[in-house]
Amino acid sequence: MSPMAISDPSPAPQTNGAPLKAAKAWQPIKMSSSVRKIGNPIRELMTGIDLGAAPEKGSQKPLLNLGLGDPTVFGNMPPHPAALDAIEASLRSGRADGYPESVGYADARQAVADYFDEGASGNWRITKRDVVMTHGASGALEMALAVLAEQGKNVLFPKPLFTAYETMIATVGAEIRYYDLLPEQNWEVDIASVERLVDENTTCIMLNNPSNPCGSNWSKAHLLDLAAMTKRNQLVVISDEVYAGMAWNVTGEQPTEQTHAQGKFNRGVFTPYASVCGDSPALIVGAVSKRWLAPGWRLGWVIVHDPQSLLDDVRDGLGRWAFRIQGPNSTMQRSLPALLANTPEAFFDETKATLSSVGQQLFARLAKIDGLKPLLPQGAMYLMCGGLENFDFENDRAFVTALHKEELVFILPGSCFRLDGFMRFVTTVPLPVLLDAADRIDAFCQRHRKTVA
Repeated sequence: MSPMAISDPSPAPQTNGAPLKAAKAWQPIKMSSSVRKIGNPIRELMTGIDLGAAPEKGSQKPLLNLGLGDPTVFGNMPPHPAALDAIEASLRSGRADGYPESVGYADARQAVADYFDEGASGNWRITKRDVVMTHGASGALEMALAVLAEQGKNVLFPKPLFTAYETMIATVGAEIRYYDLLPEQNWEVDIASVERLVDENTTCIMLNNPSNPCGSNWSKAHLLDLAAMTKRNQLVVISDEVYAGMAWNVTGEQPTEQTHAQGKFNRGVFTPYASVCGDSPALIVGAVSKRWLAPGWRLGWVIVHDPQSLLDDVRDGLGRWAFRIQGPNSTMQRSLPALLANTPEAFFDETKATLSSVGQQLFARLAKIDGLKPLLPQGAMYLMCGGLENFDFENDRAFVTALHKEELVFILPGSCFRLDGFMRFVTTVPLPVLLDAADRIDAFCQRHRKTVA
């Protein structure tokens, strides 16, 4: 007998002599209402721009895609060989083939604690109990927000911001309130704007330093002001420090303070929030994605800073959230102790020198274009450029859409980050590519500059 096809007619099945109900016709299946809330401004923009389209006939220009904050795209900034050796050894060890602990292997958590701990004379003390391993920095941020925020509460996000913050909070149901960053003051926090937003339902504030998308790095003095403000308002901080140490001195002045941590994370230029916030509670987020130039390895962490033991329930919540996926990739976790210990400081110094040099040269070239207002980057891997209101376009999205169409240069508009009138450059792109893009932008701006009556 041949097997019956699923659509073949057959006698109506019976139960206890009674026929079953007739099958209903299938209807389209809907996503849940919580998932429907998730959005992504960058993806929404991309629906109108086909980056895979062939150049128009006769065009000799290749597409220059400067929109993605991924240091691996052009192959010019690879991870250090010591990191690759660590992963290979982990894979061959046989110690990474099973399920890890949900909060992460003990040796991986200890490695993170050892790497960031400031020692007996420092302000930031860490043990492995304070560390939860996560699926990248995004997993760490999602975890921190999910544990702290809920419907009926509100969270404070910077404006401009890394847009994934909004994506992560969407299913939680908490209200987003935006505080301002000041471009004319190196994107420092407008502290007064924060204090106007805080109420009894504010559950946490997100800080991001060095910043995506701003390319900024806050001074120690500003971080002390922020710490005083968060203590005054009893605000729990989530500090996104995935770009920790990727900051440089653009003033030419030498730091006046030498600390025990000088040399590590470029201290004296970059200041970790937990090193200045005293006994105020904070969750610090990091990952191997940026400092180690490997976003695809998807390994991050949350560090609990809690000298007053105010976050005991939150620690329990982090563990509960981690249990959903039984911890991040085991091979990467087993590699982490060697990866952290064996990657030399010279590798990080070279990365910073490259980003600083490329950023300064791109800034100088864009500053020569009449109407544009670039801002000199001091950290991370981005440069923000304003002045788009000086051209014949309704808004920054229209500017970058026309730029792509006419010059085959794609740049994300500031509105993707809730900052109208700007565009964001990625400075991990090879300098010749960026200068080629700047030349095309120059020609584009000459054609579209507003005329003064």
